Amino acid sequence: MDIWNWVEKLQDDLGEAGQAQSAQLLTRLTDEVCELRIDRVDALLPEARALGKTLGNPWLDVFVGHWEMRNRVGNRLEGESALGDAVALFERAHRADTVECPQSVCVTQDLAACYGNIDGPGWVPERIEVCEETLGRIDPSWSCFQCLSCEKADALLDDGNPQGALDYLDVQAGTVLAHGGKVYDSFPEMRIKILLASGRAAEALALIDARQAEVEAEGDYEPANCTVPRRLSRAWALAQLGRDEEALEALVPWNQVSPNYRRMWAHTAALLVRSAPERNGWDLGRRMSATLAHYAQVGAHRFVIEIAGLCVDMALQRGAVWTAQRHLALARQHLDSLRQDLGARDAVAAMAARIEAAPAVAALPVPAEALLDWLVGEGAKNEGRDPEREAQWLLQAVAARPDDAALLDVAASALAACGADEEALSLLWAFVQRHPHEDASPAYSLMRLLVQRGDLGELERLVQHYQAQVPVFALWCQAQIAQKQSDWAALEEACSALLALSPGSHGARNLLAMALMAMQRFPDAAAQYRHLTEVLEEPRSAHWDHMTAASAAREWAAVRTSAAAVGMELDSTEGPVEENFGWVIIRCMDGGDPIEYYARRTGPVTARIVENAPANRRQRVDDWVVFDAELVHPAPEDEEERSRFMPTYAEVHLLESGGHAASWLVDGVHPGEEAWAAFSDAVKDRGWKLWTHSADDYQLADTQADGETLPGVLFTIAQPQEAPPLALHRFLLEATAGWPHRMCWLRLAEACDQDEQRHLDVIARYGL
Repeated sequence: MDIWNWVEKLQDDLGEAGQAQSAQLLTRLTDEVCELRIDRVDALLPEARALGKTLGNPWLDVFVGHWEMRNRVGNRLEGESALGDAVALFERAHRADTVECPQSVCVTQDLAACYGNIDGPGWVPERIEVCEETLGRIDPSWSCFQCLSCEKADALLDDGNPQGALDYLDVQAGTVLAHGGKVYDSFPEMRIKILLASGRAAEALALIDARQAEVEAEGDYEPANCTVPRRLSRAWALAQLGRDEEALEALVPWNQVSPNYRRMWAHTAALLVRSAPERNGWDLGRRMSATLAHYAQVGAHRFVIEIAGLCVDMALQRGAVWTAQRHLALARQHLDSLRQDLGARDAVAAMAARIEAAPAVAALPVPAEALLDWLVGEGAKNEGRDPEREAQWLLQAVAARPDDAALLDVAASALAACGADEEALSLLWAFVQRHPHEDASPAYSLMRLLVQRGDLGELERLVQHYQAQVPVFALWCQAQIAQKQSDWAALEEACSALLALSPGSHGARNLLAMALMAMQRFPDAAAQYRHLTEVLEEPRSAHWDHMTAASAAREWAAVRTSAAAVGMELDSTEGPVEENFGWVIIRCMDGGDPIEYYARRTGPVTARIVENAPANRRQRVDDWVVFDAELVHPAPEDEEERSRFMPTYAEVHLLESGGHAASWLVDGVHPGEEAWAAFSDAVKDRGWKLWTHSADDYQLADTQADGETLPGVLFTIAQPQEAPPLALHRFLLEATAGWPHRMCWLRLAEACDQDEQRHLDVIARYGL
């Protein structure tokens, strides 16, 4: 059964009603979940929920709720933090107006997975029961049949029965095949998980490699939620087999791994450092700490205790007893949240015993007052600092000198670098509370750490602490809060008040200019940046910011002044700055997504976009834009690579719209250079915009000529907004009539209510 049929029908209806963006929203939501782009999903959810309310469609509420849970319970591995919402969604999905929605079945998977995240072994009976109840209501033709079968197999694994889980998957796969279905990726992925968890790494590796070979042979695109776990599984299998170098090569970088896969990453890393302690540095400890802290935050209680055991052993291997003690304390906090103990307390007691048996923390190498200088010297000798090693001494020194601001600040910085944010905050707050009359360095460090964490409540507390006695610092904190919340009016108010007390605060003036830019008060922003160019010792950066604001304000004389100051020569002396400074790429935002276009740079910080937008995007061709002078991507260090480097800049403001409507896509066999040149000239003569999107090696296979390979061309045409699409359709019919092979512009034909079959025939013939 196609459980997505109703969604596709809804999308078609929305498209026909002129709501193409709403239709695309649902596809974007599911795509972003599958690509493990957690934050992008969060950004899309409010709009998706609003669409359900606008349409009054309860099935859509369930659909959006399910994909939200896939992001939270799936990608984020949320447990206790998502349980209330998962239960509420389950109940909502089983009301009379939604129980027939296919995604009401998917919601069962969400609830079972949430139980598994909280305490998998402790919730085994309930997980199996909810899966079996729902499996009894559907047949093997449903894709949900395989998802729920995997959820039940996962529960059997957590119940200590890996072979039973494998046998169950075999039965369910046989049932699917017997009903004429196809076994999807979820079954082999679950088999791999079971084999790895039960120490059968060689079998797992063979299955991984076989599946990878199938994928490569099929040549189809796979989303990140397929590729990432397979790569990580391969790394874990290789590490279990002692093939460390291969495992390291296969291991996905930690910052590319979503929380649901960091458990596997942690197990792999723990194996890799046992045989090579030199791999076990403080930075690895920081990443392990971050993984553990996330599981604690989302209430994945059993995983906290499991990963804490790995973290303790790795910390002790590094000689970081204080780090191991932190992990032990966190594990103890989660013991009472388990539904069943099942050996958890014994595991935590074993951690404590290993810590107790570790060597005592070394005494200070020098007196406390000399420690900072000594650490700097040691860092220079060793070509780097180790904050985890230093923290053990710094904490001892702070205990001896609690009012030494510099010492305490460095100690807090070392703790934060190791992921011990709570300990760093405690240290900084204690200092701040003892020194309410001074905004010493620990106060600024506290503020920065709170801003980084987004802890607005604690930032407000800091404001109140200093408001009466150090108002400038309190206002600076208020400015940070406003910036974090993107409250530009509040940021302007705080910075203006701060500048009234401290006119020489360049940081406040820079933030004020930023707020004015965000509110599109460009002349006011330009005035603030101009002031900075006059007072800063090194004003080059301020001149570039000034040119951005002045360009947006169309203050061309001011642009020329700053351009001259940074050594940029302009040909014109008055009027708008619009010259030829070569090619650049402009990054624009479209519905929250970044999209990049080729453009001609027309001034220090202005450009005209020359590339058509994709057919499903807002048109940007011929737009005249202001950009930020800071590069989106740094220039390569290699001189040869730098010579081919095209800079990318982020759009700041639209000066002038190009006035073109959405692009129409055309695809097919290349007609030859002469015909293509004539066609391009004809498009240009009409004032339309043509852009070729295909690469030079784009090839098509003609199925009516035994698969003969032919050069292809994929391009878009954009008309002025007032031009009717039917005019383009007729032009394409006439202009391509003499070409050896027909072209396809199906979407344009649909929009003009013209014959679609000829385009469908082209798609079928050339595999478009």
